[in-house]
Amino acid sequence: MKSLLLVAAAATLAASASAQNALGFSHGYSTSYTARLGAGSMNPGVVLNHYDTRDYLDWMLDPADPTGGTYLCTGCRLVVQDQVGTTADSFKVVAYNEGSTPGFPDQSAFWIRTADINLPASTVTTAVAWIYTVGFAATPVAKGPKFFGVEMNLANGAWPADGISTWIVGSYGPPATTADFPSTAISQMPQTNITCAMPVDATTGIPTAAAAYTGGTRNQIWFEIRANVASGVPVTITNQTTFLVSNPGGANNLIPAGTVPLGGSTTALSGLYPDVNNTTNNNRFDDIGFLVNDSTVPNGLVFVLVAFGGNPLGSVPLTFLMGSQANPATKGNVCIDFTTAAVFLGVANAAGNYQHMLNLSTPTRNALTSLSPLGLWYQGFVVNTNTTPGLEVHATGCGIQHF
Repeated sequence: MKSLLLVAAAATLAASASAQNALGFSHGYSTSYTARLGAGSMNPGVVLNHYDTRDYLDWMLDPADPTGGTYLCTGCRLVVQDQVGTTADSFKVVAYNEGSTPGFPDQSAFWIRTADINLPASTVTTAVAWIYTVGFAATPVAKGPKFFGVEMNLANGAWPADGISTWIVGSYGPPATTADFPSTAISQMPQTNITCAMPVDATTGIPTAAAAYTGGTRNQIWFEIRANVASGVPVTITNQTTFLVSNPGGANNLIPAGTVPLGGSTTALSGLYPDVNNTTNNNRFDDIGFLVNDSTVPNGLVFVLVAFGGNPLGSVPLTFLMGSQANPATKGNVCIDFTTAAVFLGVANAAGNYQHMLNLSTPTRNALTSLSPLGLWYQGFVVNTNTTPGLEVHATGCGIQHF
């Protein structure tokens, strides 16, 4: 069950978080509705975004691990909505590794689970939403598919009469007026949805039943992951009248202005599944590209590589390939096929954001459609030229758009 958004979000800080990069998965995002999705009446119920290696690789590497084999998350930002502001409710931020069944979270343990975060006292007797920034000291874990989201309690009756939900973008309009329509290539997705839900034990946080992906409308939670890495995600500029934030120059009020300098969306809907050749029959001829963010290197040089596959050597630490030329602050892995990649050079803005878009000709659009299923790989390299000794380079993870 879904509920329409009733009020604008009020900002609050749940826990301090040191300066990190937002990893870009929710940039260029507008909210369709607030919901608990498959968690429904579960108490507590967990709703999770699935970040699959089919779409993203090496995107959250622990900079302290020279092998480039582990992930480390330092914080997040999310929105929760309480249907009755005067009642007391709480939630937790959670993350899970992939379990023994591919595409599903680990049923035996969680990776990250905060203490209860209690909503602020409110005199609002209707719905109120809150933006939370949460910092935490997670332990590094082996890289691979991850699941991030929110554990929601139902302390006061059944939702949507009361209780907590989270903000979501969906792939179908009614009853919402905001919707992000992916191309028909999204049928290649192994599961029918981006999000899954499951009940968990209120004390231990261990799932008490298998996670489930709901059918019908595909959904994605607005959930901003933060880490001490350079961020890189595929971006799509569309002409969707139902998703204006994805239009050229579109703005997202949940992130700082200029984060997506040219406009467009990075969602797991049209962001990963662009309609470059009107497969949705909505006069769509999307433009595609890659969005890089590294706030630690404002106005830095940015190299964007574009290829049709991964590194033939496997995922290799950048320091290994650079050897003695690498500054000690160099970090990240090379996951793209750098032997065949096209290379583009740009300059980030003062906030460390750079957006590279590809100009597609009609023959190229036709080819991408005819070659489906096809993945287009991107990876960014941010260069800090003001360091010695050697050259300081930060590699983003690899992002893959599907056609």
